Amino acid sequence: MNERERMKPLMQRVVITGAAGNLGWKLVRHLCALGFVSRVVGLDRNPPADQQLAGLSAAGHASRFEAVSCDLADGGDRRWRDEIERCDAVVHFAAKNPFPEATWDDANTSLDMTVNVALVTAETGVGRFVFVSSNHVMGRYKDEPLARTIGPGELTTGLQHAVGTVWHTGDRLMDSTVYAVAKSSGERVCRALATQCCGRTTFVCVRVGWCQPGDNLPATLSAAGTPTQTTGSIADAKFDATDRWFRSMWLSNRDFVHLFERAVIADGTEWPHPCIVVNGTSANTDMKWSLCEATELLGYHPCDNVADSG
Repeated sequence: MNERERMKPLMQRVVITGAAGNLGWKLVRHLCALGFVSRVVGLDRNPPADQQLAGLSAAGHASRFEAVSCDLADGGDRRWRDEIERCDAVVHFAAKNPFPEATWDDANTSLDMTVNVALVTAETGVGRFVFVSSNHVMGRYKDEPLARTIGPGELTTGLQHAVGTVWHTGDRLMDSTVYAVAKSSGERVCRALATQCCGRTTFVCVRVGWCQPGDNLPATLSAAGTPTQTTGSIADAKFDATDRWFRSMWLSNRDFVHLFERAVIADGTEWPHPCIVVNGTSANTDMKWSLCEATELLGYHPCDNVADSG
C-alpha cells in the first residue's frame, strides 16, 4: 500500500484558504484530481472566477469542490469556522495582500487571519495545518553581511530569521520587511500552537520561493521579484545579483503541487517537532536554499531546475 492509499481515510476533506488566488487555485485543481480527496473546500472573500470554475468542470472535478465566501479576519464568522471544524487538513494561503509591497495594515490583517484559522484548527484537532510562509522571511541573506555566511544549499530553515528582502527593480526600490514580518510571526504562531496541543495537530510552514501566476515559466522570471512589478531601465550595482537571487528560488507548477501534496499527507510522527519549516523551491542549480528539510521530513523530490530552461 502506497502512502496516498494509506492516507485516504485521514485526509479526505481539505480546506484551502485564499482558494481563488494564484497558488490556492493551482492546489485546488491538483487536490480535486487526487483519488483519495473526496472534498476540497475553498475559502475566500470572493468566489472563484467563472473561468476558473469552467476549467475545473472541464476536467471533470467540479463535484469535488465547494466554494465558501467568508471573512477570515472575523474570528466569529461561522462560515469558515464550520468548514474547518469538519475537515481533515487546512492549507492557509489567504492574505489581505499576498505581495511583498504589503502595507502594515495589509500585514496586520493577514496575521489576524493566520491566528484565527490556526487557532480554530488546533482547538478542533484537525490533523494537519499547512501555513504558506515566504522566502522573504530570510530575505536579508541576499546581501552582505549575511550573504557571505552561506554557500549553495546552506540556507537552511534552522538559521535565524532575517526578514525582508531589499532590492531595486530598475524602476523603484522595494523592501518586503513589512510583508515578511507577518510571515515570520505566522511561523511562530504555528510552532506555539503545535507545542501547546502536543502534536494533536501537526504544522508545516512552507517558505515558498517564486511561483508565478499562470504557466510560471523560467523565461518570465526577472529582477522585478514579483508579478506586480516590472523591470525598469535603471539598474543599480546589485541588479545582476538580485536577478540571480530571484531566479534561483523558482518553484515550478509541477514541483509546487507535489510539495504541497506532501505537506498535506506526509506522516509527521517521526518529526523532531510537531511544527516543521521547509523551503519551497525547485531543484535549482547553485541556489543557496536548502531542500534537505523538505526532502527528509516531507518526502519532497522536485523534478525541475531553472537552469534547464537554457
